[in-house]
Amino acid sequence: MKTRWTAGRIVYIVLAGLWFLSTVFPLFFTLISSFKDDQSIFTDYFKLPDVWHFDNYARAESMTNIIRAVFNSLFVSAVSIILILFVTLLGAYVISRKKVPFSGGISLFLIAALMIPIQAAIVPIIQMVSSVGLNNNLLALSVVYAGLNLSMVFLILKNSIDSVPCEIDEAATIDGCGLFQTLIRVITPIVKPALSTCAIISFLFVYNELPISNVLITQSDLKTISQALLNLKGDFGTFYSISFAAIVISIIPTLILYLIAQEKVEKSLCAGSVKG
Repeated sequence: MKTRWTAGRIVYIVLAGLWFLSTVFPLFFTLISSFKDDQSIFTDYFKLPDVWHFDNYARAESMTNIIRAVFNSLFVSAVSIILILFVTLLGAYVISRKKVPFSGGISLFLIAALMIPIQAAIVPIIQMVSSVGLNNNLLALSVVYAGLNLSMVFLILKNSIDSVPCEIDEAATIDGCGLFQTLIRVITPIVKPALSTCAIISFLFVYNELPISNVLITQSDLKTISQALLNLKGDFGTFYSISFAAIVISIIPTLILYLIAQEKVEKSLCAGSVKG
């Protein structure tokens, strides 16, 4: 079948190409800059390095312990995501089905928490964590992140569960399922796209978060990826080539996770856009 080149099609292709270039260029620039020296990075954005400085990666590791920081961030992300999805799924189901008194008020309270900026919560968080002596504790940091994401994840999951007909719960009860069995065996498979969406959003927040981790984690071997990258900026200058090398290292886990779960990511992003 012959392709018809209409004005609309040409505009679409041009806009898609511009969007592709604007997306790929930062990644390309970061990658090639990680092999340059500081002087040649900004002389020609598109030019490949005349001399490939592979030692930038070794220097990035020696200066910031970047690989350890990546594993710390992945650990915190995994623990916080598991914790928040488990707790919020239980709460969202109970409140959605009005199994507890004042469920509407609880829902409004959690939604209202979305309006509180994270900067306003830093001081109370520091005071609470310090009062129980859990500074420099990655598990405590994971719990804090789970709490910060709770309202957003609750809203997404509750809306998703609200769209599931109550008749499905009744059918499961007739078949002998209890409340917990209905949630795990019946409701959870239906709301998987929403769970994937919550996991992706939470991961991006936790993996890239800086202000809270910067005040709760001061021990060098427990620092997260954002803290490690921050260490490359000094009072008298910035090590750009080493910074780009560290950024490339920090991007690798996110890229691998996306390639592994690419289909899930796309489905979760499109969840709710169509009905059927």
